[in-house]
Amino acid sequence: MISKKEQKPTTRRGFFKHLAMIAGLILSYGTGALYALQFLLPKKKALKYRRLLVASLEQLPRDGSTTFKDLAGREIVLVNTEKGMRALSTTCTHLGCKVYWEPDNVRFFCPCHNGVFDVNGGVVSGPPPRALDSYEVEVDENDNVFVMVKES
Repeated sequence: MISKKEQKPTTRRGFFKHLAMIAGLILSYGTGALYALQFLLPKKKALKYRRLLVASLEQLPRDGSTTFKDLAGREIVLVNTEKGMRALSTTCTHLGCKVYWEPDNVRFFCPCHNGVFDVNGGVVSGPPPRALDSYEVEVDENDNVFVMVKES
C-alpha cells in the first residue's frame, strides 16, 4: 500500500487529463439524458385541418344526408336540415358503436344501448356521456360543400 508521503504530486498535465475526461463524461451523459428526455416527453404537434370536398348543394337536398370517410377512415355524416348543415361523427361516445341518422325522427340513433342524439349531436337519452364529435362545414361560392377534418 502506498502512503500519502509516497504518492506523487499531481502534475499540471495530469490535472488537465482528468479535467478533460470528466468534462467528456459529463458532456456524453448529458447528451444521452437529453435524448432520453426527448423520447419520453415528445413535443406535441399542432393539429392541422384540411378542407374535404364532400358534395354539392344539388346532391344534398333539404333533409338529405350523405356519409363519407375522413382522412383517417372514420365515418362522418353530413346532414342538411332546416337549421343548416351539420357534420357529425358516426361513432357513439358511449362504447364506439355506429350511430345512424334517422331523417324521419330527425335524430341520430345508436342501436347498441338505445342512445339518442339530436340533430346537433347533443345527447337526448341513453347512456352516452357526451355529444357526438362535430366538424365545421363550409359552402363556397360555387355551392360546393366542404368539411374541415383533421390531417392524420
